[in-house]
Amino acid sequence: MITSLTRSIRSLGFALAFVLSAGFSQAASATILRVLVKEDPGAKNMPVAVTQTAVLQTDGQSAARLDPGRWYILPVNRVNRIQPSNNGLIQIGNQLYPGEMEVRPWRGKAIAVNVLPLEEYLRSVVPSEMPASWHLDALMAQAVAARSYAINTQRQRKWGSAPYDLVSDTRDQVYSGFFKFDPLTSATKPLIHTRSDQAVASTSGYMLRPGFKGYYRARLPVNWVSWGNGYMPVSDGHHLDQEMSQQMAKLGWNWQQILAWWYRDEPIKR
Repeated sequence: MITSLTRSIRSLGFALAFVLSAGFSQAASATILRVLVKEDPGAKNMPVAVTQTAVLQTDGQSAARLDPGRWYILPVNRVNRIQPSNNGLIQIGNQLYPGEMEVRPWRGKAIAVNVLPLEEYLRSVVPSEMPASWHLDALMAQAVAARSYAINTQRQRKWGSAPYDLVSDTRDQVYSGFFKFDPLTSATKPLIHTRSDQAVASTSGYMLRPGFKGYYRARLPVNWVSWGNGYMPVSDGHHLDQEMSQQMAKLGWNWQQILAWWYRDEPIKR
């Protein structure tokens, strides 16, 4: 396992330059999210690793140093907080995550909660929810919808008293971190992309107005209305149709027009 981890870290050399060069400002990343990325019922510990030297705090008091190149087995009868240096990543299972990580107990489960800025979270969500090869305006519309969903879910406390704001699967939005390590090939696959990064950065700060939660689906059951020389789907005012948004973008609609069609209102910059 240590050998595989060492290979994983080495293969990240080219990728980390890509991560650090995305150009996201601190101001744009001001909102902090807590995302549940792993839950293991009945487990008493959780293996973690880091790509850069990190500080481990236990119950907010004692501190220890974590070094790259090895696994650490953290007990989950207490709250462990991992804070990497130099934009290092944290490995949980085969996924590598930016930001900080909290490993702790919660209702009989060992859980890992990724604590990170909103805009970094979106860098993984947008290409997970929509192919990064799609039209840039469709990706930009997706970024605004995903940003709005994340902020509204956090504000409304969907998960009640849980120590996280969102979960990383389709119960909220798919979030897989920045890289995935394949132990069979020792290859590290990027889960972020320059095109979706561009969509997130270009719409930084934009979200839907209050009242629009940012719901979206791959394809909506819709009626059709005559539009120009063809037909357009009728919007319900609450959901974005991803596949149709791609077609709209290819026909020349920009991201603001796409959002205005689906949500019947234009996005605002907060």
